[in-house]
Amino acid sequence: MARLLASGLGIVLPMLPGADLNLFQQLNQELGSLCQEPPVQAVKVCRLHARLVHR
Repeated sequence: MARLLASGLGIVLPMLPGADLNLFQQLNQELGSLCQEPPVQAVKVCRLHARLVHR
């Protein structure tokens, strides 16, 4: 999650109505695991995740 927070999303997410930071943390962890060796169907999602994390 530190990467997600460093990307600036940590500032934006709490402002979103109904945003559950814990769910975003879980999603970030799962995407991180998936994107280590992504299946062909997940490549686009992993590229988006990388762009968000590495800002």
